[in-house]
Amino acid sequence: MDISTWIDRHAAFDGKRPALYFNGTWTGYAGLRARILETARFLKHERGISRGDRVAFLGLNHPDMLALLFACARLGAMLVPLNWRLAERELAFVLGDSGAKVLLHTDAFARTANALARPGLFVEPLDALRDTTGRDDSNPHVDLSCMLLLVYTSGTTGRPKGAVLRQDTILWNALNS
Repeated sequence: MDISTWIDRHAAFDGKRPALYFNGTWTGYAGLRARILETARFLKHERGISRGDRVAFLGLNHPDMLALLFACARLGAMLVPLNWRLAERELAFVLGDSGAKVLLHTDAFARTANALARPGLFVEPLDALRDTTGRDDSNPHVDLSCMLLLVYTSGTTGRPKGAVLRQDTILWNALNS
């Protein structure tokens, strides 16, 4: 079991129930789940993402970022959200330090993301993550003890440092909020 099971259960119980509201549009749990599965399949089959791999994201808040978080949970991968306010050299440090295999970005950050390209790093627009083939979308070796988020400090006393959050930590934080 991973935290995406939470979305699976809501989608099965009442898939039309609103899960997200963004820019005047509601998305139900079934729609959110479908996007999570498409994203997980793409990352797994097209980019080889599996347990312990890092997937970076550069962009403003967006519903697809939430789908990306849950897709990473299904695969046992870690999401590395990047601070869009950082300079390119600072972003390059975080990408290198995190060991990200994929850098996903929104359209507004395409230029910056492409400038950060390096060998071994796939740089792609977030909306390219569509795999509707029905292939496997999870990793059977994933549970709530898996790491999910790798967030970086501001680096006020030197270089930014990565802090890891596990799935169970994020789940309990959500349940107690």
